[in-house]
Amino acid sequence: MKKTMLKKSKSIGIDWQMWGISYFGGRKRQVLERVSNRLRLARRNGERAFWIATVNPEFVMGALTDVEFKKLLQKTTDMNVVDGIGLVWAREVGRRNDKNCWGRCWRGVRVGVGVLRGKYKNEVMAGSSLLDDFCNLAKKRNYRVFFLGGWGNRAERTARFFEEKYQGLETTWSSGEPEVKNDQVLAEINKFSPDFLLVAYGMKKQEEWIKKNLTKLKAGVVMGVGRSFDYYSGDLKRAPKAWRKIGLEWLYSLIKEPKRWKRQLVLPKFVWKVIKQGI
Repeated sequence: MKKTMLKKSKSIGIDWQMWGISYFGGRKRQVLERVSNRLRLARRNGERAFWIATVNPEFVMGALTDVEFKKLLQKTTDMNVVDGIGLVWAREVGRRNDKNCWGRCWRGVRVGVGVLRGKYKNEVMAGSSLLDDFCNLAKKRNYRVFFLGGWGNRAERTARFFEEKYQGLETTWSSGEPEVKNDQVLAEINKFSPDFLLVAYGMKKQEEWIKKNLTKLKAGVVMGVGRSFDYYSGDLKRAPKAWRKIGLEWLYSLIKEPKRWKRQLVLPKFVWKVIKQGI
């Protein structure tokens, strides 16, 4: 079994790799530190947008069956953050060079108990939580935030939510495609020149859109946020803090929306792949 690859860095934490995809292994504070540094450089040097992908097991399993999507996560994104306790679980199971799947299975159970006890609660950075952190940072630094996508008018309602939460925050929004043509979307983004561009087109579609338009964007940081607008627009209740702290927000959402169970079928496949072959 291939060992988990870890690379230490004094300033940004630990980067690690699983199945050819690298992940940022630091804490949220370190993510915000790197983002702040990047924004200062972008303003001074006019560099392209810094791309953050919020990766969970569903992303990983999708990348294993889609070569182009895997290349995107390997070579195009600037930072892949861990948006799923399943990735932390897999990393911990893969730390030891167990010779067979029974050893990994036993370790998987032990790590799972640690997950439920909140042992790894600080190592998951949900995109929905980072979205809030970015808006908070934007308010403190007089940065601008652009909300793109979501269903209906959820981008607008999400913007209104954060304008009220962080008084003085400068925002704008667009529902994006298919309601608004992409050329117009790009024109609106570049006219506003946001420090943070938050894209809610859904997994894979939003990443493909960012890749296609990355060099055209006048933005400091761009991040795909999946269904996060659903929470802040008021259309979907977020999991209680206790669930979020141990990385089980996905389970709470599944309980609240059982129709999502088909998408979550990738999770047992992910677990079995880790147990069977390691990482």
